[in-house]
Amino acid sequence: MKTNQKRFTTYNPLSPVLTTPTTALNVEKPDVVQLIERHNLEHVDTRDSGGALWVIGSRELLPTMLKLRDSGFPFTFKVGGGRNSDYRDAWWHKSSETVSGQMSEESEKAQPVYTEPKGITNSAQRVDFTRPGLCAQTRPLTCTIKGQAVIPSKQNWTQFLVAITERFFAEGNPNLESLNRKPLYGSKIFFLPTKTDYGACSLLSNGKWIYTNYNPQTVIAIIRNLCQHCGVDLDDVIITYEPKYGKSTQSVQTYTRPVNVVPAAPPKPVLDPEVIEQLTDVLSSHFANGYRLNSPIEMARFRSFAAEDLDEEITLTDEELKRYISACGITFDGKVYAVSAQAKERIKGLAEDYFADGAQAIFFAEFYAKNENWLFEASVVTEDMLIDILRRLFPKLSFTQTYFGYADASVFASLEGEILRVWGDDVLLTYGQLAKRLRYIPLERIKSLLGQNGDFIWSSVETFSHVSRIEITDEDRQVIREAAVRECNARGYASITDLPFGEIEERNYELSITAVHNAVYRICLTDKFDKKGKIVTRKGDVFDALIIMKEYCRTIDKCSLDDLLTYEKELTGEVHRWISMEAGNTVLVRIDKNTYVEDRYVHFNADIIDEAIGLFVKRDYLPLKSFTTFGAFPDCGQTWNLFLLESYCRRFSRKYRFDTPSVNSRNAGAVIRKTCGMDYTEIMTDAVANADVPLKDTAVGKFLYESGYTGRSTTAKVNEILYKAKTMRKKKD
Repeated sequence: MKTNQKRFTTYNPLSPVLTTPTTALNVEKPDVVQLIERHNLEHVDTRDSGGALWVIGSRELLPTMLKLRDSGFPFTFKVGGGRNSDYRDAWWHKSSETVSGQMSEESEKAQPVYTEPKGITNSAQRVDFTRPGLCAQTRPLTCTIKGQAVIPSKQNWTQFLVAITERFFAEGNPNLESLNRKPLYGSKIFFLPTKTDYGACSLLSNGKWIYTNYNPQTVIAIIRNLCQHCGVDLDDVIITYEPKYGKSTQSVQTYTRPVNVVPAAPPKPVLDPEVIEQLTDVLSSHFANGYRLNSPIEMARFRSFAAEDLDEEITLTDEELKRYISACGITFDGKVYAVSAQAKERIKGLAEDYFADGAQAIFFAEFYAKNENWLFEASVVTEDMLIDILRRLFPKLSFTQTYFGYADASVFASLEGEILRVWGDDVLLTYGQLAKRLRYIPLERIKSLLGQNGDFIWSSVETFSHVSRIEITDEDRQVIREAAVRECNARGYASITDLPFGEIEERNYELSITAVHNAVYRICLTDKFDKKGKIVTRKGDVFDALIIMKEYCRTIDKCSLDDLLTYEKELTGEVHRWISMEAGNTVLVRIDKNTYVEDRYVHFNADIIDEAIGLFVKRDYLPLKSFTTFGAFPDCGQTWNLFLLESYCRRFSRKYRFDTPSVNSRNAGAVIRKTCGMDYTEIMTDAVANADVPLKDTAVGKFLYESGYTGRSTTAKVNEILYKAKTMRKKKD
């Protein structure tokens, strides 16, 4: 028995042949409905009235729709459906003919008919886990693992990662436990015990957190690694996505010709490929530095070279020849360079290979520097020209002034992501090791990021760790925070070296002690405390290094000035010599230029020593350098010198004091009777007024320096001293 089947053909304006004939609906209808009912799908069939067959459901039905499409029944998804689906999300399928065999109204109105490529519905595309970079600037649609749908709470890449992780939790996958200690991407452990203070995180049902501050292509890489870690074949993981903006480049559309379309202007004559090839040889042979496109002289030279090389004159007009020359290479800055297709393919291949490993950014300068020799020989003569070629080769990637790629964050964030991407399981990495792994990121950029980002911990010269590689437990963190609070309550500050580290140093044995200190601060204290050198204070509290240095000096039996300066550097991270000397002078006894001792190392007989000083000081004051002999001074347990005399006058004398413009090691200053009421500026003014010195700033500065009142030949007080000294001299006159 024969079944009456009608056949028809549709015209495709993009093809010179007719499309494949299709069967009429009276045979098709029971087949597609039977398949839908087999999948137990809710559906509404309005085809008998010229409508469509609607299957109610969202994008999660994509795997089923793909199966129906492979059976010859393509469905198209529509957000919000239509009246027949009660405006719920739905998929529609429409036959080319009605049951009666007539063309539907929609077909007669010459509406676009979409033909979908295999495996894709409209703009939906399947994730290629070997090329995560393709997912930049996209949004996910559906996910199935071993045929089972994975439904996220929100339609974004972060929630797809969360949903897949929860799926493995629900299955009791035994491989998840090790992710409490190891990363899947970069160096952060996958399951974080607490939410980080930086970057976005998502809370899981097991109480753990995962770091999610990643772009789509990085999330894809993490999903890939997670599935592989959990023993799932990637062929069983089907994730679909679509571009965030615009149409997919993979979608294919076939249109009937609308009646109101105005014919396009006739295209320019097609250039002859053989002629282009010949002229490209001329261009590359004789114009290695570029051909000036609008130069009549260059045109004449080109014709001459072409005649020699090709053994015939070029009969093209100047305008036609200009078009051909433009087609022979890359036009940049008014010049045409014969960059071969092979060279451009090599450039593209190098970039794609680098991105294939998960890289997100290539810096132009570094790419050009690493390939400069062959690029220059290939007529890519400048970095700007390379950028122009890259823009043409990768039109969909993001371009900034310094780099291009899949990164859509700031330079700072992109660099951090790239460094973490290649960090791996290493605890310590050097500048050089990172530069080797990040071939197309400048070394100076790496150095700058590591120096500015507090999450990277300096350990030794050019060597860093990262906070995620430091083993510090929640218990360690709590104990250290409590100790810091106690110390700050008691003294106003805490020294990082006095905090209870427990086993932190042993667990992180690869780090220097400086790195351990900085890591402890960054991980345990940074949210509530400030740190300067080794000193930790509450945020907002005033830090007084001099008070702390004085407290330190009270614990010292004997030390050198260098020791004090070193401690100050360790304490504060800086060196201000006056702080160390002021602390030493206030608390200890300076027995020579570089040595301080505790008071018990000297025995001063104040009455006899003051009497000896009186032999020198006839007026109210005398520069310290004027003491040239110590024969009249009694034994004090140390050899008398100007430093020891200064210390005595500062702290022990009953009749004399010592003053100076600033603490120094030049013996600059004066011994002054305590009965003298003048401050030091007045003493210098008095000395100048009573000296035979011209009242000029240079002469006065030189006098004060050579006499020992100051440690340098200039002083900020010179104008005040000059004015007052002139007044004093006038009064005497």
